[in-house]
Amino acid sequence: MTKSISQLKISERKKVIIKRIDKLEQFIAEENTHNLAKRAFEINLKHLREEFKELEILERSLLNEEA
Repeated sequence: MTKSISQLKISERKKVIIKRIDKLEQFIAEENTHNLAKRAFEINLKHLREEFKELEILERSLLNEEA
């Protein structure tokens, strides 16, 4: 039960991260975005991708524990 709740929370967080990544990629691609803002978006994007990878690893480890 606890594992399935954890997996649900992980899935929800991954969905939020994907939406934020998509939005940041749009801002970065815009021509009228200031260079400093672009750099901040790129840093934020890097951290979100790292968090997403960590969640995938955690999700896999939970699945392996169930097996």
